[in-house]
Amino acid sequence: MRTSVASRGFTLMEMLVVLVLMSIAVGLVGFGLQQGLSTASERRAVGDMVEALRATRVRAIVTGQPARTEFDLHKATFKAPGKREMHWPQSLRVTMQTSSDLGSSVEFYPDGGSSGGNVVVADGDRRWRIDIGWLTGSVQIRSL
Repeated sequence: MRTSVASRGFTLMEMLVVLVLMSIAVGLVGFGLQQGLSTASERRAVGDMVEALRATRVRAIVTGQPARTEFDLHKATFKAPGKREMHWPQSLRVTMQTSSDLGSSVEFYPDGGSSGGNVVVADGDRRWRIDIGWLTGSVQIRSL
């Protein structure tokens, strides 16, 4: 009986190498997915803030009455008129620069203007700034 030089199948060492490589790959994918999900949550929160500010501006123009978006920096919440209170992730650090008379809120006026200011949202090295123009009431976001 002859034995062939080329054997069929894998050695135990080859199988172990493949298992180690697969476990490393799965770990990296899991880590990347976790980072991606937290980034998505942060971006969604910042987008919700921008949407709330823009909706408040529209409300002030349409109703002919001043309207405010209120931020509670201690409870990590914000609320636009006629909308439900929204929370941002605890991992985000939010700071505001607004008119001292209004505290941590932004007021929009029927002529389209606003009290102005900005909201800075940070998580580690990722930062965004929401600028609210006092003259036009425009709400712009940019990554810092």
